[in-house]
Amino acid sequence: MLAENDIYIQDTYAVSAGACNAMSYLSKQPGRNYHIYTEYANDKRYSSWKLLWKTGSLFGFDFIFGELAHTLLPFDFEEFARTSMRLHIGTTDVRTGKPVFFGNETVRPDDMRTVIASASLPVVANIVEYEGHALLDGGVSASIPIEAALHDGIAKNIIVLTRDRTYVKKNKPEFPLFYLKHKYKAYPALVEAIRQRPAAYERQRNLCYQEQERENALVIEPSRPINIKRQCRDVEMLEDIYRMGVADANARLVEINRFLAMNQ
Repeated sequence: MLAENDIYIQDTYAVSAGACNAMSYLSKQPGRNYHIYTEYANDKRYSSWKLLWKTGSLFGFDFIFGELAHTLLPFDFEEFARTSMRLHIGTTDVRTGKPVFFGNETVRPDDMRTVIASASLPVVANIVEYEGHALLDGGVSASIPIEAALHDGIAKNIIVLTRDRTYVKKNKPEFPLFYLKHKYKAYPALVEAIRQRPAAYERQRNLCYQEQERENALVIEPSRPINIKRQCRDVEMLEDIYRMGVADANARLVEINRFLAMNQ
């Protein structure tokens, strides 16, 4: 919606699937990720349990950032390379359990490891090695990367949340703790970050609302609960959520423009 209204923001902080979406925002390709999710949700090359068994990853990153990005729904690498906007791609270092952010310059047609790492969920994806770091999903340590933005001196923020205000993250990992400790026995800091994720999420979300109360932020969130599984392949449900997101954002368009005008 922002791109469709010619609203471009200098710095974008994003993690996991959000980082993938943000890439198309910076490349000025509104609608590209909508087509990816709706046209390839049931494509076995995109995601399948067979891929997990064969490659160690539930998602076909070689396909997503290979044939899909280069041929089927081409990503505009040239526009992305020349933009003056900055993308901060959030990942989690498995050795420290802390977030590590990477910039646009790390995304190249032949090397998209930072974005892959940002979307590499624990257990269902492989650890990604990049420049001395061992990385997984940025959502583990920075589900809402507001702390990183504030740390970098970005004092005014438009924050897009993927859960409505009533949402409460379950106070337990998605996978049993004993299994996580076994699988990642070499990375205890990662296991602790996963265990602490619900508390970290609440801290980050509360900070968003506090910043909004201080008039330092504008929080955009779903108008109703999103009750789907992480790996939803029901195209009708995905389209329904997309339409809701567009409607919710359009309903705040005047606020968004006012906030930007006041903080330029």
